[in-house]
Amino acid sequence: MPYRLGVDVGGTFTDLILVDEKSGSIHTAKVPSTPADSSIGVMNGVARVCDNAGVDPSEISQVMHGTTVATNTVLTGSGAKVGLVTTKGYRQVLQIARSYVPGGLGGWVIYNKSEPLAPLSCTIEADERMAADGSVVRKLNKAGLTRELKKLKKENIEALTISLVNSYANPAHEREVEKIAKQVLPGIPVSLSYNVVPEMQEYERTITTVANSYVRPKVAAYVKNLERKLKAKMKDVKLHILRSDGGMASAKVAQSLPVNLLMSGPAGGVSGAVWVAKQAGFENLLTFDMGGTSTDVALVQNNKAQLRRETTVGDVTVRASSVDVRTVGAGGGSIAHVPELTGALRVGPESAGAEPGPAAYNKGGDLPTVTDANVVLGYLPSEVRLGGDMEIRKDRAEKAIKPVADALGISVKRAAAGIIDIVNENMYGALRLVSVEQGFDPRDFALIGFGGAGPLHANALGKLMNSWPVII
Repeated sequence: MPYRLGVDVGGTFTDLILVDEKSGSIHTAKVPSTPADSSIGVMNGVARVCDNAGVDPSEISQVMHGTTVATNTVLTGSGAKVGLVTTKGYRQVLQIARSYVPGGLGGWVIYNKSEPLAPLSCTIEADERMAADGSVVRKLNKAGLTRELKKLKKENIEALTISLVNSYANPAHEREVEKIAKQVLPGIPVSLSYNVVPEMQEYERTITTVANSYVRPKVAAYVKNLERKLKAKMKDVKLHILRSDGGMASAKVAQSLPVNLLMSGPAGGVSGAVWVAKQAGFENLLTFDMGGTSTDVALVQNNKAQLRRETTVGDVTVRASSVDVRTVGAGGGSIAHVPELTGALRVGPESAGAEPGPAAYNKGGDLPTVTDANVVLGYLPSEVRLGGDMEIRKDRAEKAIKPVADALGISVKRAAAGIIDIVNENMYGALRLVSVEQGFDPRDFALIGFGGAGPLHANALGKLMNSWPVII
C-alpha cells in the first residue's frame, strides 16, 4: 500500500505527516530538530511516524520536504567561498550594486554595508562582449581566461559563478567559460547566470547566480545525504523539495538550483493553509504560522497566495519568485527579559530554539519564553504531552518567569500575561504589513493559525485584526 510522507524542518521541531494514498488516513509525529544535521531529526521523525502508524518505511513511495538549509546558510554567513567570472569592465558589479542605501537621506551615516557573497579578490574578468541582440561584439579570449582561472584556483574557491553581460540573449560565451573552468578547476560546482535567471539587468542576474553558488555545496550535501538515508529505508522513494513559490522540485534540480529554496519552509505552510481553507469554503485569508523560533504571515486572495518576484533573506535580495511571506522573530521559544536601563518588558527576537528549548520542556533551559508563559496561564496544559511523549513541567515554567515578575514587581501570572500580550502585538504588526499596509481590509479575510504555537495565539490575533472566522 503506497504512502506519501510530508516533512517540515523548523528551528525547534521537525513535523511529519504520513498519508495513505488509497484510504486517505493520516498519521503525524513531532520530534526535536537537530540543527547540526537536519537529516538526523528527519530520520528520527520517520522512525516515529512509521512506528505510530504500524507501517514499514519501505511502503513510503514519495517524500515531500520543506527545508531551511538554504535560508540558514545565508543568514549565518556559512556558505561556500565563491569565485565570480564577469565581462571585462564589470568586475565590481556586486560592490556597486544599485547604490541603494536604506534609511532615507541620512541612512548612509549608520549604514554598514555587508560584504558581497563573492569577494573582489575572487572575481576575475573575461575579455569578451556580447551585444544586447545576442550578436558577438568581441570573441572570448580563451588563453587570457585560462591564465585568470589558474590565478583564481590559488584562492581555494568552493564554487564558481559565471555571469557575463547580455548572456541572457546568447549564452555561448558562458558555456565556453564553463568548459574551460571545468578543466582548470575540476570538482568545483559551476553556476551559469543563463541557467539560473536568463533575464536582463546585470546586477540582479549576477547576485542571484552568486547566491545560488553560495548555498549550493551545503544544500547539495544535505539533499544527497538525506536521499541516501531515505533510500536505505525506502528502496524506490522519490524525494521532492518545496520551492519558495510553493511548487516542488526534484532532488536533482534542488541540488543544482538551490537559490529557489530560500523560502522553502514558510511557503509550505501557506500552501497547506490554502488547501485547508478551501475545504472549509474560504477563499480570502491571512495565514499565521507561529513556530518555536519565528512567525511567518502571508495574505491569500481567491485561493492564491500573493507572490513577489524577488526573495529577500537577511540583507540579500535575489531574483527568484516566492510567496510574499513576512517573518518576525516571535515564536514559542522567544525569550522574555527586562532591561535594567528601561525596566520595560521585552520579548524576542532571541530564541531558546530546539536546544535547550523552553524551561517547561525540562531539557536544561532556564530562560523565560512564550511557551513557558502559555504553560503558566494554563493555555498549554501541563497534563498534555507534546507530540505524544514530551512532558511539560509547569513548575519549571513558573520558576523561569519568576525573575521577570520580580523585576516588574508583579505576580508570576501577570508577568506571563504581559509576555503573551507583547508577543501578540509583535505578530499583529506583521499581519498589518501584509494586509492594511498593502491596501487590504483584514475584516474581509479569515485568519488561519497553524504551526506549533499558532492555535494558542490565533483567537487573540483574530480579535486584534477584526478578522473572522479564526481557523485552526
